[in-house]
Amino acid sequence: MTRRDILEVFHEPFGDAFYFGPEGSAPARLQWPAGKIEQSGQTHCTYDHVLQRILEAAKKPNKRVFIKDMAFYLVPPIHSNGIKPQSLQHLFIDPGDRNPTLLPSSILQKFQVVFLIRKPLSSIPSLYRCFIPPLSDQTGLHDLEPTEIGYRELRILLDYLYPATAQSPSVSQGMTGSSDSPLLIDADDLLAHPDTVVGSLCAHLSIPYSPSMLRWGSPDDQAHAKSLFEKFAGWHDDALYSSGLNPKTAHNEGSSPISRQEEDSRWQLKYGEKAARMIRDLVDGCQKDYEYLSQFKLRL
Repeated sequence: MTRRDILEVFHEPFGDAFYFGPEGSAPARLQWPAGKIEQSGQTHCTYDHVLQRILEAAKKPNKRVFIKDMAFYLVPPIHSNGIKPQSLQHLFIDPGDRNPTLLPSSILQKFQVVFLIRKPLSSIPSLYRCFIPPLSDQTGLHDLEPTEIGYRELRILLDYLYPATAQSPSVSQGMTGSSDSPLLIDADDLLAHPDTVVGSLCAHLSIPYSPSMLRWGSPDDQAHAKSLFEKFAGWHDDALYSSGLNPKTAHNEGSSPISRQEEDSRWQLKYGEKAARMIRDLVDGCQKDYEYLSQFKLRL
């Protein structure tokens, strides 16, 4: 977002179709208060609408499009019948293509995909905070939906886009990756070595890197971030109230190794016994997919 001179940034654009549009399938829609979908201004938004916005932005001279999005917006949940969006049906022309996503292969091939993962032990409790006060007063949600966690969908997307790498993790990338192997970043590495990791990301995407990209404290940067995040109020407060990305160690993150029993006890104390059991079940349920994805992460 700090390189608006060369990048056109989209923040979760396919979330508009997933949550608000006529083709939306988000279970969260059932929890929202009356009028929230209408108030979004995106009730008309199909997957094709989103795609056309992105493709139009890509035509701007001297700029590239950078998109942050969620894999579960594009990979149907396990209980889904896998029907493709009506607005994109005309683009699914190869009946032999076992494409597991909601976007045609011809479109997916236009993107350079970068994967970001985080340990379930960290991500699930952090996500749960958005479903209890005070954050739930902003998000409007009170029940964490397991199909919107995303590890399964990331794994499916990686395996489809990079079948050779999926069959042999040893061909995965070193510091910068290559066009035929995925670039996958672990959030712990990003937090511990932001300069190195963001520099590697820029090299992979052929974007000029500057350490100033790790600072966003200016009024213009803050206003721009707020405008992008406002449609998902409460979800990005930590980022909005920050001004940069500084190296963090496991110690000062408070993530020194503790036992499973200690983890459960902390969650019980903070969230209650029922919530702690749910968090444990979700952490355990995501762990195998996380470990699989972690094989391909950027090696520092």
